Amino acid sequence: MVRVEAGRHVWVDYPGNVRGPLKARTSATMDLDALKLLPPDRPEALLLFADGDPAQPVLLMLLEPTSDTPLTDALLAPPLSRVPAEARVDGERVVITGRKEVVLECGKASLTLRRDGTVVLRGVNLVSEAEEVHRIRGRKVRIN
Repeated sequence: MVRVEAGRHVWVDYPGNVRGPLKARTSATMDLDALKLLPPDRPEALLLFADGDPAQPVLLMLLEPTSDTPLTDALLAPPLSRVPAEARVDGERVVITGRKEVVLECGKASLTLRRDGTVVLRGVNLVSEAEEVHRIRGRKVRIN
């Protein structure tokens, strides 16, 4: 990115461009006022070209500067936010999806749902209660 002017005009240049800086299109949601506050060391940007024409750049986003020490930067970065310890959902239906399996665990009990349709229920004591009909269906049912 070379410069930002009033009226949503952003000028960009890129390696291999022989025309000099070109006016780039931007999305309506891009904050051009924030772009004007950037340091003058010309941050790198992600460009797309309308109709594949190098003379019609479209500014998609600015890129974070690259680092010579990415591992050190990652170690010194603040920790990622922790997953909440409790989830409360007030809707009538909750969907939890996993590509391979979904596992619910609590102490010595677990429920595993696998992609192939297998359901594994484990626990020290299994209790199944029904006020009405309690059906057990399957091609084969083995008890004990």
